[in-house]
Amino acid sequence: MQCTLPKTGLRASSRPMAFAGHVAPCRPVTFVSAKRPAVQKLAIQCQAAAAAEAAAPAQQAGKPTLHSQAAPEVYAVVEVGGKQMFVEPGKWYTCNRLQVDVGDKIRLGRVLALKQGDSFTVGKPYLENVAVEAEVLEELRGPKLIVYKMKPKKHYRRKTGHRQELTKFMVTSISA
Repeated sequence: MQCTLPKTGLRASSRPMAFAGHVAPCRPVTFVSAKRPAVQKLAIQCQAAAAAEAAAPAQQAGKPTLHSQAAPEVYAVVEVGGKQMFVEPGKWYTCNRLQVDVGDKIRLGRVLALKQGDSFTVGKPYLENVAVEAEVLEELRGPKLIVYKMKPKKHYRRKTGHRQELTKFMVTSISA
């Protein structure tokens, strides 16, 4: 369905447009004049806009958000490479370079917390008899950081780059 706007020759169509999104079928056009007759405001009332606003909360209810997603069934908080990480089985992570070869199986013993099912356990500082097993996937380097040193008025300028050595590993199992 298309509406032709009087005096302008413009058409509002129900086809989607790249810059304005979806333009809905229109009701009759109403002109509202201001105090000066040369200035006119165009008011277009669209049926679909009102229907879309009414349906928007219903559509949002089915979409998951960060707050509506449940925590995973099994996860652990481990300390590896000088950082603490929230890890789950079957996912890969990167940390500072570990002195291991690609393809090796590693065991992360510094487990700070563990959740299995409904139980959540926190260590003081680490949990005994809990291990996270992982497989090293690759060794890589992080993004380049620019280090620029300068002393004003002394003609001292040094520009160097740094790429951090990283290890990528996949968590295979979390056992208690």
